[in-house]
Amino acid sequence: MTQPLTPTETRPDGKALGILRAAFEVFARYGVRRTSMQDIAREAGMSRAALYLHFRNKDDIVQSLARHYYDQARADVRAALAAHPDPAAALDAAFAAQGGEGARLILTSPHGAELLDAKQSHCAEIVAEGEAALAAIYAAWLDRLAGEGRVTLDAAEGDTRAVAETMLVALHGLKAGAPDYDSYRASAARLARLFGQGLRPR
Repeated sequence: MTQPLTPTETRPDGKALGILRAAFEVFARYGVRRTSMQDIAREAGMSRAALYLHFRNKDDIVQSLARHYYDQARADVRAALAAHPDPAAALDAAFAAQGGEGARLILTSPHGAELLDAKQSHCAEIVAEGEAALAAIYAAWLDRLAGEGRVTLDAAEGDTRAVAETMLVALHGLKAGAPDYDSYRASAARLARLFGQGLRPR
């Protein structure tokens, strides 16, 4: 049975979390490249010197944002999958939870493509670890449902990890190609229904 991975969690303290939220707002407004540490400090309501007590530089902030995103996504996806007995409804809730508020900000920002690129280019190792952990959570959920006879994995030869990774790749593809947030959510809900119906025992 697939077990969820548990990467090292680095929960930011209250002040650091406030800085990260402020930074993400500024990144969405101006883009990562144009944003300065002074811009982030101003948004967070502190001096630049105080900001440097928490983060070394802008790359440190971007990487900390990625870590925090995956910490939150793991918890939210687990909760969403556990809350719904119907597989399609569980996947719809999990896909929505996985994107979180960040997906809305990215897909409503004129700098959305840059924000997605920054996550990949500045945080490749964090992204790889986070995506692996999410795939393991979905796979463990599928293992449990298959054991209860609530889903069938015949089409995937019982490979729950492959199904989970396919879900995640498809979800990311929808986000990258979505013209706006509402379109993305509609497509993600459709994807959840397709997987839910495909997994249903005949």
